[in-house]
Amino acid sequence: MLNYKILTNEDIGLIHERSLDLLEKTGVTVKSESILEKMSDAGCQVDRSSFNIKIPAHLVTEAIENTPKEFALGGLNAAITLQLGVGNSYLTTDGQGCFVSDLHTGQRRESTMQDLADSAVVADSLDYIDMYWPLVSATDATTETRTLEELATIYRHCGKHLQTDIFNVAQVPFFIKALEAILGNADQIRKRKILSVVCCPVTPLKYEENMMEAYIELGEYEVPINILPMPISGATAPASLLSTVLLNNVEVLGAVTIFQTFRPGVPLIYGSSSSILDMRSGLFAVGAPEEGLLNGACAEMAKYYKMPSLVSGLSSDAKEPGFQAALEKMATGLVPWLAGPDIFGGVGLLETCQCLYLEQLILDEEIFGFMKRIKTGIRGGNDYILSDLISEVGAGGHYLSQKSTKTLLRQGEHYIPKVLSRDSFEMWEKSPKRDLLGFAREKVNKILREPRHEYLDDAVVTELNKVMASAKKSLLK
Repeated sequence: MLNYKILTNEDIGLIHERSLDLLEKTGVTVKSESILEKMSDAGCQVDRSSFNIKIPAHLVTEAIENTPKEFALGGLNAAITLQLGVGNSYLTTDGQGCFVSDLHTGQRRESTMQDLADSAVVADSLDYIDMYWPLVSATDATTETRTLEELATIYRHCGKHLQTDIFNVAQVPFFIKALEAILGNADQIRKRKILSVVCCPVTPLKYEENMMEAYIELGEYEVPINILPMPISGATAPASLLSTVLLNNVEVLGAVTIFQTFRPGVPLIYGSSSSILDMRSGLFAVGAPEEGLLNGACAEMAKYYKMPSLVSGLSSDAKEPGFQAALEKMATGLVPWLAGPDIFGGVGLLETCQCLYLEQLILDEEIFGFMKRIKTGIRGGNDYILSDLISEVGAGGHYLSQKSTKTLLRQGEHYIPKVLSRDSFEMWEKSPKRDLLGFAREKVNKILREPRHEYLDDAVVTELNKVMASAKKSLLK
């Protein structure tokens, strides 16, 4: 396995030390009376006029200790079990785009529930994707119930672990009812953990109170929470990359302390989706090489705390598939992947994580295949040195017919592309891979033409429809 390190041990220690200092002296802000009261009772210095919470170091340390070091995420497909905290790395899709490049017309338009369903079907069929974060938002759904409706749509056709958002406490009972309809009872929600949720701080140093209160409620059911800061170096974070990692760390540890104070032992994921501001355009540059460095460094901080992690990468600012997209995705993907996060993503989106190209899911598989092979490195030791074989074949021979050649190829010693062509020029001219985007588009069309796997039976779908109707009646008041 290829070893790679971004932060020195000294810098990791410095980030930890300064994080504790900032949490205790500067604090974090959340405009929630219930959170302010609870944290005050726990020994924090609380300013109710500014909604600021200064957290003593011992409370942060205790919260880190209470956070589970290992747990598993499940899926409706019983074969899906993502064991976090044990050295594994899994891949998730990117999430929450709001546009799609229409597969048939090429037109860029707002994404719909049908686009979400199609993306879930394609992601479910691709073995390299382990987890599904809704690739696009269903902009044709009602805002108050959108993520709940998305959940019901995704679970019909995708058996992989799902991660999504819940925006306020009022939505929580309906998510629980939906999960109970799918799994049978609340104990199965806790046991199987087929859902996790994303908590994005409002960088710098603030949390959205409605979301925080919702996830505290959700903690009763042990739903894992991915704390996912998105500091932008040079804009919402200082321009130095080290300080951006520091700010990400502070925001994670602040949320960890709040969640563990309310729900000791609730499963949490150390997240990072950091990058830089492009100073010429004023836009968030997710395809910058610094994104890979920042998120890889945050994966190393998660390891320092022995917390499962999820970091972003494989990102691009390109407006369509092509050279820029491939270059940026490899640059932002390889470094954090080598850092060894528990969950890494995402794939499928372009245009600064705003626009879905279903074809990109096929192309991203090839990029990820290269990354996986590079991370495997050069296998060492007597089993791979093969000096006796070199002596046996001698000068002028070849190794095509050797048993070891076939064995090693089956073991993945050489990466075999799925999309790229290594054919001769004459063969390439006649191949559908001459047009890689067209090849990927046809593969997507083939997946969508096939019968869709139904993970939910008719009775469960009927029950989910009742939950949706009840949610709309309640939440749309």
